Amino acid sequence: MKIIAPKAMLARLWMVLALTGIVSGLLIGYRVIGRQSVTVSAGRQSFSTVVIDPGHGGFDGGASAQDGTLEKTINLQIALAVRDCLDAMGVRTVMTRTQDSGTNDADVSGLHEKKVSDLKNRLALMHKEQNRIFVSIHQNHFSQAEYYGTQVFYSGNHPDSKVLAECIRACVVTDLQPENRRESKRSGAEIYLLHQAKVPAVMVECGFLSNAAETAKLKSEPYQKQLAFLIALGILDYLQAEEQQNGF
Repeated sequence: MKIIAPKAMLARLWMVLALTGIVSGLLIGYRVIGRQSVTVSAGRQSFSTVVIDPGHGGFDGGASAQDGTLEKTINLQIALAVRDCLDAMGVRTVMTRTQDSGTNDADVSGLHEKKVSDLKNRLALMHKEQNRIFVSIHQNHFSQAEYYGTQVFYSGNHPDSKVLAECIRACVVTDLQPENRRESKRSGAEIYLLHQAKVPAVMVECGFLSNAAETAKLKSEPYQKQLAFLIALGILDYLQAEEQQNGF
């Protein structure tokens, strides 16, 4: 079944309202931003909780930009902004971390052991929550500096993971990165959390820290909030579509 999510030309007005903090009272129960056809799988539960995962943290800095900016810092800043937007929209959220720390067990030593523990604990939190979807926030990095733009990876273990990825990609490309031609991509075993996920799960690679111009954007609070707002709108598109699919 195809659900048409209502949208309008007032997208950028809502973006401004979101960035100024006014949107919190206005977005609940009312949805704008273009038109998008969303298809969700039939005959399954309704998802009501979004688990937001700021990648890396603490002992694990992730990728590093030429100016020394660490991926873990940008991940957390954008993830917290996504949380704030979803909270304003009335969507329940759970964070895997809210500060510069890993999720590894305290009694684990050794870098590899900490990393394994960290990933397993994130996975456990993903599956602990009821009626949940999983959105991990990361930054990309490549040996060549010219590459840029957001890309969304999705788990192949649930049919709605691709739908969720496409909803997020569509919002980001339409209203922030119209020149972005990167398609959503199914992940393999190289992305542990998506490979092991049993729920709709995606990883949003927000941009390339190997590109100096994009790094400057990713470090900018206004750009972070714009990107976070559009990620949240993509999530909301998916949630609204699957609720209508289930007759709520």
